[in-house]
Amino acid sequence: MAEMRKLIAIVFEDDVDEVVRSLGEAGIVQFVDMRQKLDEWKGALTPHTVPAQTSTKCTDLLSRIDASLKALNLQPGIARYEKVEIKQKQTEEVLADVERRLAELPIESLAKASILVTDRKPLLDKISAMPADEQTEIGRRLLDLRRIVDMERRSIEEGTKLGEIREDLLTLQGTVKVEREVSEAEGKFARTAKTIYFEAWVLDDDLKEAMEIVRKATGGNCVITEEPAKHGEKQPVMLKPAPSFMQAFEKLTFSSGYPSAREVNPVPIMAITFPMLFGIMFADVGQGVIFAALGGLLTYFKRKIKLEEAGDIVRYLLVSAEMFILLGLAAIFWGFIFGEFFGPSGVLHPMKLGRIGPFYIGGFEPMHEPMKMIRFAILVGALHISLGLVLKLFNTIREREFKRAPIPVAWLWLLWGGLIMWSYWGGISSISRWFAEGGVMLAGLVLAPLVLLVVFTAIAEGAMEGIGFGVEVFAETLSHTLSYGRLMALGLVHSVMNYLFLVLGGVEHGHFPPMSIPIIAIGTILVMIIEGLIVFVHTLRLHWIEWFSKFYSGEGIPFKPFKFT
Repeated sequence: MAEMRKLIAIVFEDDVDEVVRSLGEAGIVQFVDMRQKLDEWKGALTPHTVPAQTSTKCTDLLSRIDASLKALNLQPGIARYEKVEIKQKQTEEVLADVERRLAELPIESLAKASILVTDRKPLLDKISAMPADEQTEIGRRLLDLRRIVDMERRSIEEGTKLGEIREDLLTLQGTVKVEREVSEAEGKFARTAKTIYFEAWVLDDDLKEAMEIVRKATGGNCVITEEPAKHGEKQPVMLKPAPSFMQAFEKLTFSSGYPSAREVNPVPIMAITFPMLFGIMFADVGQGVIFAALGGLLTYFKRKIKLEEAGDIVRYLLVSAEMFILLGLAAIFWGFIFGEFFGPSGVLHPMKLGRIGPFYIGGFEPMHEPMKMIRFAILVGALHISLGLVLKLFNTIREREFKRAPIPVAWLWLLWGGLIMWSYWGGISSISRWFAEGGVMLAGLVLAPLVLLVVFTAIAEGAMEGIGFGVEVFAETLSHTLSYGRLMALGLVHSVMNYLFLVLGGVEHGHFPPMSIPIIAIGTILVMIIEGLIVFVHTLRLHWIEWFSKFYSGEGIPFKPFKFT
């Protein structure tokens, strides 16, 4: 993320319009809303109020310009902005100039001529469509009317140059819209008796240019400085555009808020973890191939269709094209691991990747060995949560909050200590052994990090906050880790739903009778629509609630510089 600086300026009231106009033309600063910060100034500054008649004048002029375009049967277009040449011209002067130029255009006379041509054309078309013998009676009238119409058309198109008038109207429209945006921006400023105070965020690379623009617009009659963001102060975030294959994950991430300036942007990581968790719950080689093929097809159309012209649903599908490919590839991978091809059909045998203590990574069918699957799901959950805590530690160091740095470390200790106790002593059902035979391990792996969590939080925030946070972390660690049990539950549901259609089709030991193909096709469609949507939602929930809560605030402000559109 690019670094930001804060530009602070004091200008005279007569210069503020030109300052804002010049900065809007450059499009490099984002103004701070001073109305939310006036309490800090204790009455030294008051809100800068833009006269209500300015907004009213803008609205009135835009309405008149639209009416003029309609009266002349001219097509509306993109408003054009004509840079104000007279320096330090105020908004009221600009609007008065627009009103004068609008009055000089021959709108009324041209509108009457345009109406005359428009009214007569249907009659002429009707006469021209009559049979020849009927036209002889009114031939003289037809010729006279055609001659009059042709003369009027040439007069309008050649003599008055409607094209130039349309350009003038669009230019005036653009100028008014710019002045309206200038007035709206100034509503964020503060003032004294004769001066205007404002703050704006700007990228480091554009800081000198922004300061020079303000000096030039005021003729040097200003006070201007810059400063870095204060500790804990919210500042806009300049996010780099995501690659095409990450756009869908970016939308899912930013739906819960933008990262703050010192937070890790989780979009690249989510592009890996989201398909992996989805694939565990939707493990199937055959259906994964269909997902990937669908993604490839959408990717093809995505490059042929303009997204801005597509409907909402079509646009969302096209943006998600590459995500479908990644979800399909993940489903294929875990399909080989769990031995599923359009369900547990017997075509594939599970592939074992390895074993860590009681945790088996593949090599079993979830439907037949659910206990292995629940252990595997808990292991995956611990790894995913641990990744979030590592990112929390990284964010803490970037924020230079070194007093808080030991907190995520102790949390990791508690998480893995609890997992070791759970796997070594046989789970929660044998919890009495934890306090008897495993008392020493319990003290070292669970109680010690929990006490450290309370102590470090108390040092950073206070004693009561430390106790409350310790209780919260203990409950959250237990509930969030167990929440990953949905990987097992939804994985079993997926297998059972597919198995149901295999039984109905008479599939045995990898042999697909011809009569089973329609049944499996129907089952595949239903599973991919219903189960796929359910799995997608739960995968999103694991990221938004269980994962983001460890390191992601979502309270960032996107950097949107003030720029005339």
